[in-house]
Amino acid sequence: MKLFKVIILLAGSALLSLSTSFGQQVPQYSQYIFNPVFINPAYAGYKQQLYLQSYYRKQWTGVTGSPETFAVAGDTYLEESQLGVGGQFLTDKLGAQRTVAAYGNLAYHLRLSDTQFLSFGVGAGVVNSQIDGSMLNPDISDDPSIPGSMERMTYPDLKLGLFFYDDKYYLGVAADQMLSGVVDFDKGDIMVKPDPHIYLTGGYHFDLNYNFSFIPSIMYMDDFKAPARMDINGAFILNDMFWLGAGYRFGIDMPGREIEDGLKKSAAVLGMVQVQLKEGLRIGYAYDHTISGFSVGAFSTHDISIAFLFPPKRVRLVSPRFF
Repeated sequence: MKLFKVIILLAGSALLSLSTSFGQQVPQYSQYIFNPVFINPAYAGYKQQLYLQSYYRKQWTGVTGSPETFAVAGDTYLEESQLGVGGQFLTDKLGAQRTVAAYGNLAYHLRLSDTQFLSFGVGAGVVNSQIDGSMLNPDISDDPSIPGSMERMTYPDLKLGLFFYDDKYYLGVAADQMLSGVVDFDKGDIMVKPDPHIYLTGGYHFDLNYNFSFIPSIMYMDDFKAPARMDINGAFILNDMFWLGAGYRFGIDMPGREIEDGLKKSAAVLGMVQVQLKEGLRIGYAYDHTISGFSVGAFSTHDISIAFLFPPKRVRLVSPRFF
């Protein structure tokens, strides 16, 4: 009971600290269940082996300047100190804007029982955001707020996270861009100030029979300005080798955050597949398709993830890590 109160207190503190944030500006991850480290630094070391993963997402294919994300991460576990350590690199493009970021992750995995752990994680990094004014087409040719060339901004970033897990399920809470309230981002009207986001995630592994199982999962993301976002997914697993899943993503109206007239909250359906090609190597693919919002039917999204789990020098885990 004491542990539960601590978790609630920490999560509530994170929520309160984000109450004045604005604007969702972070990449989307349809395969968040395969790549939690890109969202939550407390995931580092969860596999208890050297783990490398990469992620590529092309959103709204066929639309000029649509979002495009590439990320790569690596982490491992230091058993004597119960620490997960790692790093990640991210590049994200949206029209004339491009963001490049690098982080170092550190997580302490507190053992609660033979199978249960609570991980406390922090990710510290540097972000470079730039916008190419020559790619913009303003209504006013001499608009002073539009730069004629490249505008850049470099700033530190901080991510925080909790990750509670055992053999069957996990719960996570994470927040990013936590330094936005203390760093000076005065770069004129054109550069967008980064603002905090919070993520709540969870998943459960059900054994249906000896070689068939099912994992439902959710991710809630909120920036406390726009409508919140919810992802609900489910995946069937055959022989721990082949995953086939589907999901639904939708916006949630929140009090005091009404969207402008003429706009609609977007919603999308998605399909996912993951294959274990050989021991340690897996590849995943997800396809998103917008079903509500602007230009329904015009936008589709593809993302691919590739990961490799290096074999351990000695066996630490009796059961596999499904998340």
